Amino acid sequence: MPPPPAEVQHASAIERIPEPPPAVTAPSPIPALSAEPGKVSTKTKTTPNLKTIFNGPPAPEPSRAPVPSTPNEPIKAAELKKAWGDYAEQRKSQAAEYQILQREYQFKSPVITVTLTNPVEESLLENFRRDLIQFLRDRLRNNDLTVSAALQDNTGKKVIYTSKEKFEHLAEKHPYLNELKDRLGLDWEF
Repeated sequence: MPPPPAEVQHASAIERIPEPPPAVTAPSPIPALSAEPGKVSTKTKTTPNLKTIFNGPPAPEPSRAPVPSTPNEPIKAAELKKAWGDYAEQRKSQAAEYQILQREYQFKSPVITVTLTNPVEESLLENFRRDLIQFLRDRLRNNDLTVSAALQDNTGKKVIYTSKEKFEHLAEKHPYLNELKDRLGLDWEF
């Protein structure tokens, strides 16, 4: 049997190199507008993916293990008061926020309740509540800690401004004042 030609021997000695991954993504049909209205072109558009060309396929994302939680430490009133005061000092440049932080608060673990007098203060507290909670949680090492707001009812005294209101107020306290006004023929407007 005659020896195979030299070309054939040489070709068998060449190792097969695996083909690289495709350089373009799979074509997806995207309708394109044609020059004539109402007609849609059927050409498919393909775009090369540069990440697969230079870096190869993307690595799978590592699975995240749950972060071990640290036990919550009990909150002491003195530590809370100090942390609250430190945060208030940080907010001293913001006058309205500082005034809210200077108010008395009630602590019933794990909720701190701040008493507010009007809805405007409630919206101000909402602006920095998240930062305050995070600061207190970090400082006191307790992740259950929260801050809530309680709107105080204004059942205080009515402010008396006009002469009529002043006379009516005094007449409620002293009923004979109306009788005196009538006998003397006086008017409550002076």
